[in-house]
Amino acid sequence: MNAATPWVAALSLAAAALAAHAQDRVYRCGSSYSQEPCSGGSLVAVDDARSAGQVAQAQKVAQLDARLAEALVRERVQAERAAARQGLVLIGTSTPKMHGQRAERSVHPRAKDERITWYRAPGAN
Repeated sequence: MNAATPWVAALSLAAAALAAHAQDRVYRCGSSYSQEPCSGGSLVAVDDARSAGQVAQAQKVAQLDARLAEALVRERVQAERAAARQGLVLIGTSTPKMHGQRAERSVHPRAKDERITWYRAPGAN
């Protein structure tokens, strides 16, 4: 262990204590809030009125939400990778087949051209 390590730890704790103390005073300055007093500003009470049990429960819920969010990110990444591996995707109409036979195209002179749009998923080769 380095000789400077206790000093670094002490300075870190002091900085954290100062930051925690600075959050005790919040001023409302018009329609905004600040940790520094302003002219015409009023002091706002920011004490946490929750019990220790309520704080612990809120922390558990936040941790659960974070885990669920990470799981959703993993699922989304997996779905995107699977879509990229799929390659080209047909968007639009294709000529339907009936019982193994090709359907005949319309011979109507005003029939619209059948257009096929190909889409390549991002990352697909």
